[in-house]
Amino acid sequence: MKKGIRGILLAAGILTLAGGEWTISEARADAGIRQEETGQTPADSEEEIPQEGDGETAVLPDKLRLDDQNVYPGMEKAYQDGYVPAVEENTAAVILPLVAREGSTIQSVTAVPDLGDRSQSPFVFRNYQKTFGKTVEQINGTEQQKEVFLIRFDLELVEERKNGAYPVNIKISYDTDAETEMQQDFTVYVQITDEKVTPSPTATPKPTPTAGPEPSASPEPTPEETPVPSAETPETEQPDMQGTEEVITDGAALSLGGADGGGAVSVAGTGEEKPSPEPKVIIMKCTGVPEHIYAGETVEFTAVLKNTNKKKPVQNMTVAITCEAEGIRLKSDSNTFYFDYLGTEKTLEVPLKFQIDEKTAAGKYTVLFALSYDNPDAEPLTSSGQIDLKVEQKNEVEMEVGEIAEEVNAGDSMQIPIQVMNLGRGMVYNVRCSVEVPGLRADKSLFLGNIDGGTAASGEFGVFAGIVNEDAEEADQRYGRTSGRIVLTYEDEDGEETQKFQDMAITIQPLEIRQEETTPEEESGIGKQLAAGIGILILLGGTGCGISVWRRRKVRKGRYE
Repeated sequence: MKKGIRGILLAAGILTLAGGEWTISEARADAGIRQEETGQTPADSEEEIPQEGDGETAVLPDKLRLDDQNVYPGMEKAYQDGYVPAVEENTAAVILPLVAREGSTIQSVTAVPDLGDRSQSPFVFRNYQKTFGKTVEQINGTEQQKEVFLIRFDLELVEERKNGAYPVNIKISYDTDAETEMQQDFTVYVQITDEKVTPSPTATPKPTPTAGPEPSASPEPTPEETPVPSAETPETEQPDMQGTEEVITDGAALSLGGADGGGAVSVAGTGEEKPSPEPKVIIMKCTGVPEHIYAGETVEFTAVLKNTNKKKPVQNMTVAITCEAEGIRLKSDSNTFYFDYLGTEKTLEVPLKFQIDEKTAAGKYTVLFALSYDNPDAEPLTSSGQIDLKVEQKNEVEMEVGEIAEEVNAGDSMQIPIQVMNLGRGMVYNVRCSVEVPGLRADKSLFLGNIDGGTAASGEFGVFAGIVNEDAEEADQRYGRTSGRIVLTYEDEDGEETQKFQDMAITIQPLEIRQEETTPEEESGIGKQLAAGIGILILLGGTGCGISVWRRRKVRKGRYE
């Protein structure tokens, strides 16, 4: 029986080769799996066809095979251990890991899922065609890695669905190193266990299939018409899969072959389907941003982007970065960054470096992010965001103290001249000076107000010399050499204070009462002056007495007459 079937297949291969088309079948009797590949044979090439009974197998130009031994991201089990596509919240995640032989030149594959009969299928119909490249993935939850074409489709489920096992026939096409277009079919069964059907008072008749072109030459049986094959089902009761054998493990079935290599069929969804949220990429945060960003410096930080969608990843993402200020420049060969893939609820980092011109005025400047990416259906999406950079001008303020005496006595007053210069480009505010020297006391600080960039302000404040050490017991210990500082205080535009200091030292002597000493000559002169003064006073007194006596005598004489 087997030899007869093999002869038929070989004969069919020879016949189809004559017409410019070829179909080569490879049988693995020990595993019960058969794959079929179809393609165009170049006119100038010759394909070696084995003769019946020679025991040889035809050599294919190249092909992909299912990696059924390893577990890849998104899978709970390997195919050989009973992989079942995960069904969560109205989405079925179908994963198909395909590997090529060593040295293969296959760079990418195109995959299209055939969802079967729309009237019976639990899936939302839309265009799912995607192109997958070769990637390096971790396997079996370890650090071990492997090159693979990791085919993944996140299939949305309709609201009303019935329990059962539903086939998803994934059609794979690619170009081989022999310049031949190859096609392979892989069928994965999705198990639905959360039936959602609106109750109806009357029975609903089964829909009658309508005539029309089929998406492939091998129509798939519906879940209601065909049970899932299992080891317990007799061979006579197996559904006719047109020569396609299936490997079924724990509710998941993989079918290899049975396709005619036809083109992909795209079916639009109905208006009753509810749209699912599209993935959204946002600027989650920025890390490493300096507390102060000064003009004239280079600032480096990292922007963290996140895909907020729980079900849909994004792919082919570009991030374009621009800044509205001419004085802020991105230090990169290009302002656009490319990222191949961003998984669900995953983040990625965009390292940024900006050069800020020293003439850039202080203030806030906006950096704009324009994001463009595709959803799993290769539909383009966009989003945008921004971050603010607060640029500050460095405050370069200097203080000069005028000449002051090296030594004073307690009780003396003195003036301290001050000049403050703003050497920066921005304004400084509330500029003031004070003295912190033991033994010197000021009635008030010197206030100079606001000073614009490139200007200066000056003034002086008076201080009073007192006791240096008030706690000293001895009088001579309360005075002497003392030192301290003059304090310059100013604020920036945010009210943040900055202080600068200049040292000062002075000697304070004890309070001293001075007495002037006179020479003998000076004393003789003073005595003569004193004697002359006394003589004048006596003369004046005598004259006054004489005048008084004369007047009295004159009065008496008048009375006698």
